[in-house]
Amino acid sequence: MLLSVLQENLHRALARTSRVVATKPQLPILAHVLLRAEEGRLVVAATGTETTEVVWTGAKTEKEGGLCVPSRLFTELVGSLPQEAVRLEEKEGQLCVSCGNTSATIPGVSATEFPPVVPEEGPAGTSTEKGALAQGLGLALFAAATDEGRPILTGIKIVQKEKGAQFVATDGYRLSVVQSQASLPRGTDVVVPGRGIAEFLRVCQEEKEEKEVRLSFGVDGQTTLVVGDTRVVARQIGGEYPSFEKIIPARHNTSAAVDTQALARAVKSAAIFARDNANIVRLRVDKTTLTVSANAPQVGENSVGVDAQIEGEGGEIAFNSRFLLDLFSNFPEEELVFEMTGSLNPGLFRPAKDKNFFHVIMPVRVQA
Repeated sequence: MLLSVLQENLHRALARTSRVVATKPQLPILAHVLLRAEEGRLVVAATGTETTEVVWTGAKTEKEGGLCVPSRLFTELVGSLPQEAVRLEEKEGQLCVSCGNTSATIPGVSATEFPPVVPEEGPAGTSTEKGALAQGLGLALFAAATDEGRPILTGIKIVQKEKGAQFVATDGYRLSVVQSQASLPRGTDVVVPGRGIAEFLRVCQEEKEEKEVRLSFGVDGQTTLVVGDTRVVARQIGGEYPSFEKIIPARHNTSAAVDTQALARAVKSAAIFARDNANIVRLRVDKTTLTVSANAPQVGENSVGVDAQIEGEGGEIAFNSRFLLDLFSNFPEEELVFEMTGSLNPGLFRPAKDKNFFHVIMPVRVQA
């Protein structure tokens, strides 16, 4: 392997692939990044236990070949180099790096030791508008579980519907359901790990010029998402996704339309006092006001009223403030509608105008 590549392009590729490298990999090779010189380009790849990321970048290739080097070491080295051409050459199993007045040698591992990378000429996939896909996935992702107690809940359920796509995520305490105009391959019904989705969304954010992305769901259990010159491959999660429809409230007897940011500020204020009381905050709906309150014997109490358009009986319900703040930080509209049926039933939050998204949070039982 012998090639020259611009430092900024190489560093960008390494910064992306390093995000999927596990901090404590199960196998030593998983702490490495694969460098492969092909005609007119450099392929940079890294993989973790469930997500693989591949980035292509233009390069002047003099000799094709590949080598694996430690991801963290190589990424930090390239980040310290001047913005000039970087020369990479494999010599007797080592990578020789030169740029400007800097030269370094890094021990390598044969490219054959690296786990197989899904070939670029694999499933062509379906093209869809990046904005619609990213927004839909983002509105679901924050509700997915982060602990591995129930692996199926750490993923997003992606289903093809008659009118676009449906994205669902739940951790057992909250639920996001999104209907999207994004196009999916016919028959799609999979659960994709949240970490893989999160990395894909980061790439979408970075690739501002790209308007479309490509996605495919292989029979081998792999989901492939391509944006620009980057491919994220996530291993699908097997198992039966829970019947989330059962917890979606079929009706409500109270609703409150409020300004999203005003409610978010009220919850942030109450959350300060709720820290020593299991993050519990109360929402009380009454006439023209939605009041958010919290109290802890050793800290004090707090109450903030928010103007609201109220319909129905009114009432009081308690939630974990962390779940509310997660929702507000991802909410897509300036006005929010909150619906409830008593203090022991789930509360539903939805945009005032967009009927394609809603979020359900399970209440906390508190003493009167």
